[in-house]
Amino acid sequence: MNHLCGLDVGDPLAALNDHERRVLAAFRERYEFHLKTAVRDSADANDGDNDDEEKKDSSSSHQQSSNDDHEPTKPNSLPLQPTYTLPPSSLPPSGLRPLDDVTLYRYLLSDRHHKHLTFHPETSLQRLLSALRFRQTHQADLIVRNLASSSPTDIPPSVLRCQTLRIAIWAGRDRHHRPVVFERLGQFFQKGHASAATFEEWMESYLYFLERHFVEMRRAAEATGRPVQRIVYFADFQGVVSSILNRKIWTIVPLLKHLVRTVECHYPEIVDHIILFNVPRMASAAYNVVKGFLDPVTAEKIELFAGVPLERFRECMGEEVIPKEYGGRNEMEYPQTGDA
Repeated sequence: MNHLCGLDVGDPLAALNDHERRVLAAFRERYEFHLKTAVRDSADANDGDNDDEEKKDSSSSHQQSSNDDHEPTKPNSLPLQPTYTLPPSSLPPSGLRPLDDVTLYRYLLSDRHHKHLTFHPETSLQRLLSALRFRQTHQADLIVRNLASSSPTDIPPSVLRCQTLRIAIWAGRDRHHRPVVFERLGQFFQKGHASAATFEEWMESYLYFLERHFVEMRRAAEATGRPVQRIVYFADFQGVVSSILNRKIWTIVPLLKHLVRTVECHYPEIVDHIILFNVPRMASAAYNVVKGFLDPVTAEKIELFAGVPLERFRECMGEEVIPKEYGGRNEMEYPQTGDA
């Protein structure tokens, strides 16, 4: 959230028309009402806690001089303006915080009818409030701080282990400066690693992956001076046939379904397009199962290719970004999926 705050990238929403700006302004007004209420309630709760502390200290106050009177503990306060990183302790239980227009509009878009282009602000507001509670409950802002750290020891060992069981790399940027992800999704199906970690561990690892989207978009925006707001995703389905034959794919599908419904729903509109390649005809049934629990807007962004679509890759990005094994010149490490 707020990944473009503090960067000189111009107006990220310059292309909005008058109607879209009015909808956004009304949406901001609704959200800020909830924000002010949350801040007030949190302040009232802290005042009550401080009153209790003062009562405990009053019995010994006669032993202290007047200039040593007990000073109530002040709660951490929210920043007045939107900011990319902030300590989780500064947030109310609802997780509400000042948000920039880019973040607000992203949630508005998530529930916009993809054919009629009509907005559903109330649905979007509930999605946003739910996402903020989710982030606070699962300490997403701590994940943001850990990802920004230069120390690998800030990443939990369970997350690092899950990353060896589900391989994805940030290969570079496409021709529109958007971060590019390649993932060995077919091997993840083939290995059937769902039971190699608890769902809580998979969820935490997936949260690190999703928050990394914002880290990479922010870096791209900072480097180019452009408001980068999405990533592009390429999934290699090599190995999916074996996963169907050994039936391990059916241990992975429930995990992916749970992750989409539990986690990914809180991170809307951050992927521009999705290309699945090395998808054999035999895998079409499995793909249809996966597509069935995806958000319809996300599902419409998916392109399928039976082999490696090198020309399509070249349309999207330079050869220096395409991994060498797919015909490009990118020699960055792209390991095979490990065993549990």
